[in-house]
Amino acid sequence: MRLRAGIWFLVMLPLVAIVSGCAQKEGQKPVAPPPAPAVSAVEEGKVLFEQKCSVCHGLDRATARAATKEKWASTIKEMQGKKADWISDADAAKILEYLSSTHGK
Repeated sequence: MRLRAGIWFLVMLPLVAIVSGCAQKEGQKPVAPPPAPAVSAVEEGKVLFEQKCSVCHGLDRATARAATKEKWASTIKEMQGKKADWISDADAAKILEYLSSTHGK
């Protein structure tokens, strides 16, 4: 009787292992990507300045001088008028922030 119980145990053990191994496992839950690093208005303005202003002229031309925030705003407004819808008001504000903080008086 003990021999029969031992054999029964040895047969059932691999079957249980096989069945539990084939059982559908719950997949890993997706992990949210880490938040993007915050980009300051100055950094964003620099990127926009490089994208938008370099189309018409060299960037060194614009940054060769220092000007007040009001003068930069006037220059940006003038550039907006040269090519309609190329520099939006929101983009202009960011570019102004960059120029006035890095090339301002």
